[in-house]
Amino acid sequence: MLSFHSAAAKGEIPVAPDAETIPPEVNWIDAVRPDAREIAFLERALGFEVPTLASLSEIETSSRLRTEKDWLHLSIPMIQRAEGFLPALTPLGFALSKDLLLTVRFEHMKAFEDCKDNLSRQPLQAGGPGALTAIVDVIVDHAADVLEGAGGDLDCLSEGIFGTKNANARRHRPREDGDQLRLVLRNVGRIGDLTSKIEDHLLGVARMLPYVAANAAPYLTSDIRAKLKSLQRDIASLNDYETHLTDKIQFLLDATLGLTNIEQNNIFRILTIVSVVGIPPTFFASMWGMNFKNIHEYDWTYGYEFGLFVIAVSAIIPIIWFKWRGWW
Repeated sequence: MLSFHSAAAKGEIPVAPDAETIPPEVNWIDAVRPDAREIAFLERALGFEVPTLASLSEIETSSRLRTEKDWLHLSIPMIQRAEGFLPALTPLGFALSKDLLLTVRFEHMKAFEDCKDNLSRQPLQAGGPGALTAIVDVIVDHAADVLEGAGGDLDCLSEGIFGTKNANARRHRPREDGDQLRLVLRNVGRIGDLTSKIEDHLLGVARMLPYVAANAAPYLTSDIRAKLKSLQRDIASLNDYETHLTDKIQFLLDATLGLTNIEQNNIFRILTIVSVVGIPPTFFASMWGMNFKNIHEYDWTYGYEFGLFVIAVSAIIPIIWFKWRGWW
């Protein structure tokens, strides 16, 4: 699907499906999963091969940033389905000239939906660089929103692990605690995966902007240069925040694993206590079960009850001792 946009108009410009040329007022063409007919039209009108999904997915810098004739060919990884589901990276391709920008993508992206919503209120700046800066500005804002959401999720997890609610809990429920720790580990892993993909995304944008500033310098206006520098500063600050989140993720992961080790130690401690508590009752029960004639308790009227009482007391006394010592 192709959509055409202009600096002189708000929203999308209608172009006939059988058109042979691109209207001169168009400065941004958005190609979403273009079919063979649309690819043929673009290649005929623009004079170069439209990049495929495989070529845009390559990670070498020479493949992501290159110049052919009057066109800059760029690609960056984008976050797909960053909210609700596990995120995935999908490539986004740019072809930039003085007057026109072509974007090629194979997934629907929230950043582009927001960008087109903005166009309905305010048109693009003129030329290809004007369209590029407007799109990258929305992409960076979207990355910032995702990082802010990840930071909020980490704060909630931190409160769940170290908060006063858990600190003041008196009853110990091993199964519930184990389920909670597994849930925390899954959430920490999910946020860590998202943060890692955001890092790849920001790295791609951070490499692209200086390349554009250097290789498109002859036709960049002072406003566009200033906007590119501002975007680079924004990305640098987001990288710092992403590093902070990565450190916090590692801290929460270490803390969760430490709590897991404590829970395991508690289980072994309880097993040890149970084995020690069971020794005195076992001793008395074994002693009275030997059936020797000189065991006087056999002749007592309440000998059986006395034996049960001694067995019970021999189990209770170690429990009281462990409680008093704070071992249980």
